[in-house]
Amino acid sequence: MTGNPRKRTRPGRPLKPLITREATAAHAIRIIDSEGLDALSVQAVARAMGVTAPSLYYHFKDKDELLALVAYELLLQMGEGAHPDAVWEERMIELSVNTRRVILRHANAAPLMLRFFPRKLMLGAYESSLKDNPYPLHAQAAVMDAIEKLTYGAALFGAAAEAHHEPAMPEFSASRFPLLAAALDAAPADEEDLFIETLRALLDGFRARYGQN
Repeated sequence: MTGNPRKRTRPGRPLKPLITREATAAHAIRIIDSEGLDALSVQAVARAMGVTAPSLYYHFKDKDELLALVAYELLLQMGEGAHPDAVWEERMIELSVNTRRVILRHANAAPLMLRFFPRKLMLGAYESSLKDNPYPLHAQAAVMDAIEKLTYGAALFGAAAEAHHEPAMPEFSASRFPLLAAALDAAPADEEDLFIETLRALLDGFRARYGQN
């Protein structure tokens, strides 16, 4: 037989690795969104990715490490679409609104932001926000702390209601609670608009108390 025989080809390795942190986080978030936080396990994520659990354990030593990755991924989503050139106050409002949106969008995963809050990864964001913080130095930590706690408190409160399919404010008798009914009727009807108004009221309070540099 003359000529070069055709070489048999063997299936090569995938061009992209099957297991990456990004792919693992995406599958984990889908499981949490659809089935709840208790349904998440290394084995469940491995099945969803079409890999073996031992191969996933090679990258993640336990479930806690996987949960921490999910919290980190949600943190990244909170910073998407940011406008770094905006003035300080508008940047803070934008980041707070984005944070609330992400937590409400993944309500089942909201508890992770308390248990695995990746504060170390936020040190750069804290530093950046302080570069043009308009308040006196002695007030800056209090301002930063108040905005963060208001944002996460509001988001986690809303996420808990969302995860349990309950309204944030239960139905009540307007005749029995007339002042509450009147206040809610006069407030912005959209919950996000109400959150923004709350943030602006907080910022107005900072200006009244501390002034601005």
